[in-house]
This record gives sequence, C-alpha cells and structure tokens, in this order.
Amino acid sequence: MFRSRIRMNLRLSTQFVWVMLMTFSLNSLMMAQDEDKPEKKLPPVESHVLETKDGVFLNVKFYPGTKGKDSIPIIMLHSMLNVSANSAVYTKLASAIQEHMGHAVIIPDLRGHGKSVQRRNPRDINDRLEIDREKFSKAEFVSVVQDIEACKTFLRTRNDKGELNLEKLTVVGSDVTAVIALNWAALDWNKPGKGLIRNGQDVKALILFTPLQSHKGLTPQLGLAHPTVKQKLNIMIIAGAQNSQYFSESKRIHNQLTRFHKDQENNDGTINWDGTKLFLFGLNTSAQGSGILNVANLEPHPNALFYNFLVNRLEKDETLEWSSRDPNAL
Repeated sequence: MFRSRIRMNLRLSTQFVWVMLMTFSLNSLMMAQDEDKPEKKLPPVESHVLETKDGVFLNVKFYPGTKGKDSIPIIMLHSMLNVSANSAVYTKLASAIQEHMGHAVIIPDLRGHGKSVQRRNPRDINDRLEIDREKFSKAEFVSVVQDIEACKTFLRTRNDKGELNLEKLTVVGSDVTAVIALNWAALDWNKPGKGLIRNGQDVKALILFTPLQSHKGLTPQLGLAHPTVKQKLNIMIIAGAQNSQYFSESKRIHNQLTRFHKDQENNDGTINWDGTKLFLFGLNTSAQGSGILNVANLEPHPNALFYNFLVNRLEKDETLEWSSRDPNAL
C-alpha cells in the first residue's frame, strides 16, 4: 500500500508539473508571439442574420480568422439549459482564439435564445412567428441541427473565398447542444464528401462541455453509433468533476468511445496529444456545460485545453487540405 501511495503521489506530481508547464508555456508563447509580431489590427467581429431551412432567423457573431486557408472554422453552440451560459459566455474564448491562434469562430444565438426568437410563417412568408423556448420538446431540440447547417453554409462561402479551411471544421457544444453536435456530426458524415455535389463530411473535431445521456428523449446514440464519429473524429470532453451526476454522464459517453482509441496519457503521465483522438478532462469545479468557462483559476484552464487540442489534432494534420466547395470551380 505504501508503494502504491508513492506511485499515486508521483503520478499526481507529474500531472501537476505538466499542468503548470502547459499553462506557463501557453502564456509565454502568446506573449512571445505578441512581442515578435508587429501590432496588427484584427478584422472586426461581424453580425449577421442567417435563415435556416425551416425558416428561423438566426443571429450570429462571426470572428474572422487571420490565417486565410489555414484558419480553422469553429462553430460554438451555447447551453440551452443554463440561461446564464448563453452565447456571450464564448466571447472571451472566441476573441482569444482569433487573436492568438488566427482561427475563425461563429457563435449563433440558437433558436429561441438571444435575438433568434422569430421564424418565418409557412402560411405567410411576410409574417413572423415568435419562438417560445419554454415549450421546446424533443422535436424542437432535434431541429437545432438546422442552426448548425446554416452556420456551416455561411462558413462554406468564406471557405470558397480562401478565408478559412472548412476541411478542419470544429463544433463546440454544451450539455444538450453537445448531444446535438454529436448527432449532427453523424448527419454530416452521411452526406457526400466528394464529387460535384459535396455538402458533407466536413466536421473533423468536437469539443463537448458536459454532454448529457438524455434530455427530453433526445440522446447522443445517433452520433455514438456512427462508425466515423466514434472511431475517426477528434473528440474532447470537458466536465466539472465536482458534480458526480453530470460528470458520470460525460464519463459514460466517453467510455462508449474508448475502445476505438489509444490511451489519453503517456507512461509518464503527460497527455498523449499527438497519439490519440479522444480526450476527457474532469476539472475541479461543480460548474457544468459552457458555464465552466466562467470559473476562475481552473487547472488545466479550458483555454489551454482548446489550444493544445486545436494545435495538435487539427493544425498539425497536413492531410486536411483546403479545397473549394464551389461546384463551378471543379
């Protein structure tokens, strides 16, 4: 038992050193980049209203990337359960990703939330209907995939202008939208990824804050059962370990995927960022979903996890080359 405790303490010490080094390295890297580069003006944040295929008027904020065809496009889906964790919770993270990494971020107010509270009346195209999120059933939550599709269509136009690389599309989800993101990934991979009409197989990574097992009958099984989603996508799950109920739900989803992936940790306790595609981080907080981003002094910090995940799983992947999605360009 004494030796077991020594091994455990050594492992915890190693992990602590790794966390400190990672956080220090991230801050140092960003400071060094800022010092070495001449000060440049970032492209302004854009506001747009997109119409989904089912007539919802979706208000979005878009943070353009600065790397052109090397910019990773990221769709950030806010919580639909925690009213305090709306789309604004991603503002600081999106700004940091744009400024320090050069990637593009789109943040929609999902249907029934923020400014996205109207849809076109199918009986009168000039009329608008109000969306009441308090009355959402399973069907309304399922229809959020249309919001993701509208964001992806917007990103496709920017891809064809050479402003980003849709081949590296990443989706961030929180609680129920983490479930929706998983299921949408399966739908995306069921569409054609080659040929004249290419409108699918774009999403390559998912970052999931506290994914749920079920909400109002909606489950992630569509995504978890899809061969590409469960075996080939890069997936990072982040949850608050101090809430055993929600953390256990996230772990159960993670456990359904582990047999398809290599171990997350190396023999020395460091994170195997280069060698596996599946990650689970239980942070020292009871906060859940994207609300975790509001917690101060977390170690490892979610921003550092985002940085390592995006760099090692997407930036370094030279197989994900830019290509035009305009059929006239083929």
